[in-house]
Amino acid sequence: MNDILDLFENEICIQVPTSKVCSKDHRLDPGCFVEDNTIILKNEISFTTLKKLCESIIEPKLFTRIYCKKEYGVPYISASEMTEIEPPINERYISKELTTEIEQYIIRRGQILFSAAGSVGNVIVAPDYLDDVAGTSDILRIVLKENNLGFIFTYLTSSYGANEIANLAYGAIIKRVRGFQLESLKVPVIEEKAIEEINQKIEKALTSRENSYLLLTQARQLVIAYNNLPPLDEVQTETLDPDKETELQLVSTEEFTTDYRLDAYFYNPMAELVVRNIKKFATDFDNLFNVSNKVFYLNRFKRTFVNEKHGIPYLAGKDIIKIRPNDISYLSESETSNLDDYRLEKEWTLLTCSGTIGRTCYIWNNYEDWVATHDLIRIVSKGKIDSGYLYAFLSNDYGYHQIVRHKHGAVIDHITPEQIEEILIPIPEEEKIKKIGDLVRQAYDLRAVAIRLEDEAQEILTQALTGK
Repeated sequence: MNDILDLFENEICIQVPTSKVCSKDHRLDPGCFVEDNTIILKNEISFTTLKKLCESIIEPKLFTRIYCKKEYGVPYISASEMTEIEPPINERYISKELTTEIEQYIIRRGQILFSAAGSVGNVIVAPDYLDDVAGTSDILRIVLKENNLGFIFTYLTSSYGANEIANLAYGAIIKRVRGFQLESLKVPVIEEKAIEEINQKIEKALTSRENSYLLLTQARQLVIAYNNLPPLDEVQTETLDPDKETELQLVSTEEFTTDYRLDAYFYNPMAELVVRNIKKFATDFDNLFNVSNKVFYLNRFKRTFVNEKHGIPYLAGKDIIKIRPNDISYLSESETSNLDDYRLEKEWTLLTCSGTIGRTCYIWNNYEDWVATHDLIRIVSKGKIDSGYLYAFLSNDYGYHQIVRHKHGAVIDHITPEQIEEILIPIPEEEKIKKIGDLVRQAYDLRAVAIRLEDEAQEILTQALTGK
């Protein structure tokens, strides 16, 4: 017996009464019974269930995705993409005709979207630019009865709500939460005044985020218009076999660069069209090397992570496209050599250069003084080109296709600062450049407002739950 007890000497054990096991659907996984002891609620707090506050929780059926051309389909996103600042709603489409009961997959503005598989518990309020977009079956849609949108969203994204959600998740490898489980989630009952204040802040945050999206879209459209660039059309290619997706593109030796690139993607027709259009239609252009002050990345380095009190926020490549990074890591200030080299500064543009290539982020009221991974290229603009304009160009199609043509690597794709410096940047009149840059900064200001309002809503909820 002692030998058995010794096996658990370094483990944390808790006793769970059978009554609690029965109330939890007879679940025996220990994670279901873990409580967050750092949150102490007021004694008078009572609870209801999410089901009583909802008109419905839509749990779409698993389905076979049949992709098609834009004119025959509906834009489609995954659960991970729904948390992106700008979800890729124009990249792929599922068939309207061949998708059974397609309405259950359609997202509507104001629904609370909940990721129910894999990374369980990511929550957003659906903005207007996701209206009529189809989402994966791994996204649960919460439709509320009354005006509790802000309160329910804030509770689900609070540390207390996240802990309750984590207790619902099941699965040895891939975690999952079902719709009926989410219905049973206990929700605290707080004063109507606090609920109203939270609702107002979240509605303002949602509107700010939607306006930010519109401003960035406008900025990118003006980049095209002010440089007389035509919209990019699909480039027709010949195929080796009509039943296969292998493309054949003829390339003459005259098109070889001094690098003598032999990888086919470098000569992809869309990239060739982009370069040709800039040279033909833009009134002026130059390469990134000449219009930037510095384009660089940093060496790999040893990362020692610590708790929030003793570290500095660390930005990973996957985080730069998120509405707000979750599970933020903190890098040790005392144990990191040359830490200041990795600090981010205002008006820089960040560009992912390993793995998924070409994702961009503008540093403006978001990640100043954070440190970032070496897998992000930093682009520092000169006075000749407004930094906001430069970001707007690099993040639109004319910039993206020039970036990804340089990717190389047998397994993991990479690009280098030297390759990025070759990108052609069209240069319109100075006042037009500034107008686009101002739109980008306004958009990022609105994103910062949305984050601040959501944080203020969390403070109101915490006060209502704990009295502190």
